[in-house]
Amino acid sequence: EVGKVVLRGALQEDQLVIEVEDYGCGIPDLESALQPFYTTVAGEERSGMGFTVMQNFMDTVTVASRVGSGTIVSMSKRLGNE
Repeated sequence: EVGKVVLRGALQEDQLVIEVEDYGCGIPDLESALQPFYTTVAGEERSGMGFTVMQNFMDTVTVASRVGSGTIVSMSKRLGNE
């Protein structure tokens, strides 16, 4: 359903797992979208660093996207003493 976003979270032993799924247009060039400062909005002051921020704060980040079907971002973070 377009416009719908599903957020899932789980605690698996010492790891927090978060999954965000949308049913939007998908990401046509995922490799570019994962690069720092990439944005699809030309001419505006936007840094487009969403994926970069996720990668810096989480232990793992995976992104799966299909044009016309949506995107799933899965992240995990080990909890506990570092």
